[in-house]
Amino acid sequence: MEEDKDPQSPHETFHDTVEGEITDKNEEREPEGLIGTELKKKKNKALIDLRTRLEDSIINYTLIGEKYKTNESLREIELWGVPLLPSLGHDRTDVILKKFLKAKDYNAQNALEMIGNAVMWREDFNADKVFDEMFGPDLDNIGYIEGKDKAGHPLCYQLYEAFKDKDMLRNRLGTKESCEQFLRWRIKLMEGCIRKLDFKPDGADSVIQIIDVKNIPRQFLNEMFQGSKKYFSILQENYPGIIYRFVIVNVPMWFFAFYTLNMRLMTRKYKVMYVKPSAVTETLLKFIEPEHLLAQYGGVVRIGGEFSHDDKVLEKKLKGYTTEDIEIPTPEVGMTVYWDITVTGSEVSYKEEFVPEDEGSYNVLVQKGKQVGRMTSNSFHVNEPGKILISLANPTKNRKVFYRYKFKPFQPLYTLPIKD
Repeated sequence: MEEDKDPQSPHETFHDTVEGEITDKNEEREPEGLIGTELKKKKNKALIDLRTRLEDSIINYTLIGEKYKTNESLREIELWGVPLLPSLGHDRTDVILKKFLKAKDYNAQNALEMIGNAVMWREDFNADKVFDEMFGPDLDNIGYIEGKDKAGHPLCYQLYEAFKDKDMLRNRLGTKESCEQFLRWRIKLMEGCIRKLDFKPDGADSVIQIIDVKNIPRQFLNEMFQGSKKYFSILQENYPGIIYRFVIVNVPMWFFAFYTLNMRLMTRKYKVMYVKPSAVTETLLKFIEPEHLLAQYGGVVRIGGEFSHDDKVLEKKLKGYTTEDIEIPTPEVGMTVYWDITVTGSEVSYKEEFVPEDEGSYNVLVQKGKQVGRMTSNSFHVNEPGKILISLANPTKNRKVFYRYKFKPFQPLYTLPIKD
């Protein structure tokens, strides 16, 4: 759990190479020896102090303002689905309290006030219901909460390339009202992230946001800059410790210059990683397994696909300037075999065919000549024993191939009605 660490400098690195492990070079480590012991004592004392203050403020109805009080007992008040009353004895309550303490440098009174303000903001913003609001398919298709990194942090994607469309840019960011709706959509994503966290000790209690700025127009960036002031203010005041890291991918050099001039102060309390287009796949695969990474970034995840994160992913090295084969045995008749394949790097020539076990039968060409840039998926109904043979011709340097397959009983699209 990250929140037990000291306040740390944000990680602001432009990744154009990915040699070695990705580490937070600017991150302050937990002191050892006498200093570390005293620091732990300070944190424990602050936590005990905050528990006492929070208990009293809930019982005495002083945590929130008069207009937020109802006839219901504050003893049942929750934040992010976790009971706040310390005497209920939930371990998850301490996880929440530590986040607010860390945000306020372990000042119990300031942390208490921050908790009360967050509870009141959620009432004003109607945050508990924003997750169920509908914002339209255009926004539904650019925001996903899918998978997790190797440390268990859920992944939240915001894919902004769609805003190169001038109509979408005008409709979503053209007026004050549309900007407010876009802000609510971003908070909806945050609330979706909250639902992926269990807040158990040593469990998942923070998320990674991956923001794709590929091909974004500068007009969009200007509008986003204005809206982001309020967005980051909301995150810092009402979601302390929920964002573990921002990863901004497909970053052109002009965007990095814009950030340095305009957005550094906004994100100063967060770890931020910048990744140029040529290093996206290699960088993300350093801390995300392919079965949890979206296909367009080098993983094998398709939204709404046949596979889950639990389906095993196989890896094959594709040597440069060679043709390599992948074989999927299909011994059982009456099954449908599904497969996903992702090739890292540039495109390769692609061919797939069914090779029957019976030498007297004919091969069946499933697909030929397709260029695989990121991912391809296909399926085949098995009418006789054999194998699926997938050939990949690599015209350039070495690269990796991730693939997986599964079988399902064949289900016809329709059935004939039974006559009496």
